[in-house]
Amino acid sequence: MSSFIGQTSGMAAGTLASRITGVFRDIALVAAIGTGIFSDTYSVANSIPNIIYILIAGGAINAVFIPALVRHMEDDADQGKQFTDQLLTLVAIVLIAIVLITVLIAGLIVHLYATKLWSPAEFEVATMFARWCLPQIFFYGLYTLASQILNSRNSFSLPMYAPIINNVIVIATAAIFVSAMSGIPTADSVTATQINLLGLGTTLGVMAQALILIPALHKTGYSFRPNFQFRNVGNAKVANLAKWTIGFVLVNQITFLLVSNLTTLANVLVSGDPNAVAVGFTSYQKGQLMMMLPHSIITVSIITALLPRLSRQAHDKDLGAFGGELSASLRLVSALIIPSAIFLLAAGPWLGSLLYGYGASSAAQGAALGSVASMFALGLPAFSLFYVLLRSYYAQENTKTPFLINLGFNGLHIIIGFALFSVLPKGLQVAGLALGYSIAYVITCALTWQRVGKRVPEIRKNGHLRLLVRVTAASIFAALVSYLLVRVTVTNQADLSTLRVAAAIGIFTVSFSLIYLGLAKILRISEVSAVLALARRK
Repeated sequence: MSSFIGQTSGMAAGTLASRITGVFRDIALVAAIGTGIFSDTYSVANSIPNIIYILIAGGAINAVFIPALVRHMEDDADQGKQFTDQLLTLVAIVLIAIVLITVLIAGLIVHLYATKLWSPAEFEVATMFARWCLPQIFFYGLYTLASQILNSRNSFSLPMYAPIINNVIVIATAAIFVSAMSGIPTADSVTATQINLLGLGTTLGVMAQALILIPALHKTGYSFRPNFQFRNVGNAKVANLAKWTIGFVLVNQITFLLVSNLTTLANVLVSGDPNAVAVGFTSYQKGQLMMMLPHSIITVSIITALLPRLSRQAHDKDLGAFGGELSASLRLVSALIIPSAIFLLAAGPWLGSLLYGYGASSAAQGAALGSVASMFALGLPAFSLFYVLLRSYYAQENTKTPFLINLGFNGLHIIIGFALFSVLPKGLQVAGLALGYSIAYVITCALTWQRVGKRVPEIRKNGHLRLLVRVTAASIFAALVSYLLVRVTVTNQADLSTLRVAAAIGIFTVSFSLIYLGLAKILRISEVSAVLALARRK
């Protein structure tokens, strides 16, 4: 366990640094564009490259490339060099073609993801943003492939740090945009120059994030040479695996299409009320990113180190070691993610107000955004554990089962989320969608755990349920005591200043951490003790 934690600590540090600068990036962006309809035009347009990349190439690359690369590195005489060159060449050609096509039809794509109640000016602004952002598709692919080549060669840290340069560029862009605006931006008040500035700066950040990895590839001994011989090199197996992963992300994007339309609609519905708080697509997106912060620092770091090892064990048919690694990962994720989720559930509105209550936004809009994050936090443990469980399938090059499981999750998400959106009052609809997301993940994770347990008995034998109960009880107790302490000392005032909100978060964080760590020691949660021991050594 200690060696495994030690291996992931460098990645976690890189991810933490990237995510912290990412939080500052989001703070700068919300301060620049707010959380209203104009912010949705930018957020939707900037999401489209990610959507298209993941839909067409990213899912297959992420889920299939590392297992296939590991297999070729172990089985091929050239340690997978030819295979890697051929796959990189093919993916580059595909991504460039996708960029050219999508830029031409950018307006049609924007209309798919936005409510039909947007004005013509709002659609035009979103389309301009989209044309600037769509070239990101190529650089997302370059970054992902370079990262996975580095990972397959046991170089994990730099890809975790690379997003920092992206975040810094976007922060600078947002600051320049703010200096050029005289009030809260709207589709009618911004100029073409200001739109171009924001769009160009956003794409420059993604480009820099990708290009910074190229020197690292050379240091690992890999040098890319284009290879256009795509047949008879094992790609047929990759394509067979990828079709299910493409189906997986396609189902996800159908759900996202519905969520995007509903959240942009939510902002339009309250736009005529001067007393209403703007909560739309941007609030949903930033709330989800707040939930993803602990997941990215903890779970993704663990899995990035774990997946190549699981792939090798599956390749060698060492099922005992495979089950042991998976079980240890689930226990470590549980011990760290559950308290993170309880923390965010309780402190979400305070965090939202402190982080996103400035500039074109307001304290009330920031708190509403934080409430959306709290609803996402309810599903964070299930989301992270489900993420780990799915990687056990991908390590064995099984992509069909994750597709079928994901189909069920998205069905639940659509039904529950749409029902909550329909019955909740304006202003709470977006939080209802986030709650539906969480409920769907809890159900899906429970069923997936049961299914994986039939193949990997180690996750049923190692006291996981007892651990979940102990960690959850310790986290809830720590949150309740800390919340009461904050209520008594800080938030019993009618009007909370920024300073008081910051004090509330500080007191809650310190007391929650101390109480949880103390209870973890009393309850003998060994995973927490191992992390603390590593921190002391560092």
